[in-house]
Amino acid sequence: MKQLFSFILFFVLSIIAFAAGNFDTKTARADKAKSFISYHMVHPMHSWDGVNKDFDGIIQYNDKTNLITKVAIVAKVSAFDSKSSNRDSHMMEVTEAIKYPTVSFVSSSVKDNGNSVEVTGMITFHGVSKEIIFTAKEESSAKQKIVSGNFVLLLEDFKIERPSMMMMKTENEMKMSFSAEFPLN
Repeated sequence: MKQLFSFILFFVLSIIAFAAGNFDTKTARADKAKSFISYHMVHPMHSWDGVNKDFDGIIQYNDKTNLITKVAIVAKVSAFDSKSSNRDSHMMEVTEAIKYPTVSFVSSSVKDNGNSVEVTGMITFHGVSKEIIFTAKEESSAKQKIVSGNFVLLLEDFKIERPSMMMMKTENEMKMSFSAEFPLN
């Protein structure tokens, strides 16, 4: 299944590049050993983080200018680990991970601002698609690109009931962080 997601991402980005006639476009895939996506949630009694290191991420970049032009990410909801199997099971229940097994993001624009990029795109979570805009830090060398940043999702925007414990619900905010390293060809 993971290979299918990777193939679909690579295929879609390749078609976009070909259709645009941009033969200077190359793709790079995130190195899972050096990349992660995490969420941070707060409950009145405690807070926690869940980390996912098993996601597929692909960027397109212009080989001549070294600028990122497209981003696509797919992550399995069940791969987020908060170091508590009970909490992870409850999160999978409230996000209906069997019905909606992945969260995905596909950019519609990437604007270079020097050492950062402003990214606009559609995130799909719990069967709901929503446009988001965030700024990410970018570090580049001849051998790799490292992109990191954070943004906030509101659970209720994605029709997710906020998890509760002892009859108290978590905050609506799910603070997302990421860092992805892309080896360049």
